[in-house]
Amino acid sequence: MNPLKILILIISLHIAVSAKVISINNIIDEAKKQDKQVLIFFHMTYCGACKKMIKNSFNDQEIIKQINRDFILVDLNINDNDSVIHNDFKGSIHRYAKSLNINFYPSNIFIDRDNEVIFNLKGYRDKEKFSTVIEYISTKAYKKMSLESFIDEKDFNE
Repeated sequence: MNPLKILILIISLHIAVSAKVISINNIIDEAKKQDKQVLIFFHMTYCGACKKMIKNSFNDQEIIKQINRDFILVDLNINDNDSVIHNDFKGSIHRYAKSLNINFYPSNIFIDRDNEVIFNLKGYRDKEKFSTVIEYISTKAYKKMSLESFIDEKDFNE
């Protein structure tokens, strides 16, 4: 076997061994047991807005406390070699994002205990705006009003 083929084989084996399977179905089952919902954060390795959201929102202790109280967080980098299983879907993280019509990063998908996508938040949000969205979902306000109405009501009451 020539050296190039051996190198490609070694790299392929390393990638295959280091990749993991993420079962969203199992995560949703766990969320049910904990009386929580699921928050999936989709991002890319070299995305400036993604890095900014990780730094400003996902590394903020108040945001983390808010997320941990009401959600199970799933962090999915579409550049990773992991695969995802969710309902009838099985494939790469990138293909999973596409199956959810995600074509903009960062994006956050909120899934309820009934395995329904209840909200898709596309794009960067600073910690205050992201905190408001988390509150909107965790209080189940999405069942009775739009996010814009929720924000208006919240601003009016402050």
